[in-house]
This record gives sequence, C-alpha cells and structure tokens, in this order.
Amino acid sequence: MAPTIEQLRAMTTEQLMNEHDSHAQSTVVGISYYLDEIARRQQASQTEAMLSYTKQVRTMTGIITIATIINVTAAILLLYG
Repeated sequence: MAPTIEQLRAMTTEQLMNEHDSHAQSTVVGISYYLDEIARRQQASQTEAMLSYTKQVRTMTGIITIATIINVTAAILLLYG
C-alpha cells in the first residue's frame, strides 16, 4: 500500500530516496521517467543561472547607487563650493 500524503510529507529526503530505491528494483519505467529527470536537471540549471544574474544585478545596482551619490555630491560641491 502507498503511504498517505501526510506520511510522505513527514518523511525526510533520505527516507524518500530509500523508498524510491527499494521500489525501483522491481519497477519498470517508461521513457517519461528519463524525460522528467532531464527536465528537472534543466530547470535546476536555469534556476542557478537566474540566481547568478540576480546577484550580478544586485551588485551593479549597488555600484550605480554609489556612483550616483558621488556624482550628485560632486555636482553640489562644484555649484556651491
């Protein structure tokens, strides 16, 4: 019998992997099993790329903010200094 959703959610990742591995020995999989894993890996790769882009944008935003503050300060000093 299959575990309930509540039981599945209570399992650790290691427990889920052990369950999978024990059932996989006597289960025949179709082509979608492999396609799903390929799609999961592609999604993980895209997620990593997006996180990298987000960090780059955050860094550039900080640099631009500092440069803007310096420019405004320099302009004020030139006009009134």
